[in-house]
Amino acid sequence: MNKNNPLIFIVDDEPLLSEMLSDYFTQQYAGFNIQSFPTGEACLQNLNKNPDAIVLDYYLNSKEKDAANGIDILRDIKKQNKALPVIILSSQKSYATAAKTIMYGAIHYVIKGQEAFDEIYQLIKANV
Repeated sequence: MNKNNPLIFIVDDEPLLSEMLSDYFTQQYAGFNIQSFPTGEACLQNLNKNPDAIVLDYYLNSKEKDAANGIDILRDIKKQNKALPVIILSSQKSYATAAKTIMYGAIHYVIKGQEAFDEIYQLIKANV
């Protein structure tokens, strides 16, 4: 872990959101090393790069039949590294869904929206 240049994985199957989040972090907070992945499987294959935190879409691959979703990927991440901070990003405003992700090891559940980027940044800074 490098607190001066943390490696952050963004895992979202919406390329525009991943790009916006990546651009926001690299423009606003120089020093972040961002890697984006369109699938959870790609993220899992790159965990050997030892990211400092992961921002993971809850509805990952929701349009693909039999594909791993955000909860599946969260559980797989935690099997490999329980201490790795994972922030779930979702459009769903549900306490039950948020609680479920925390139960599986996420450090926080962030609702997608205008304030989400700053909230995610604050969570990353507090946890890496």
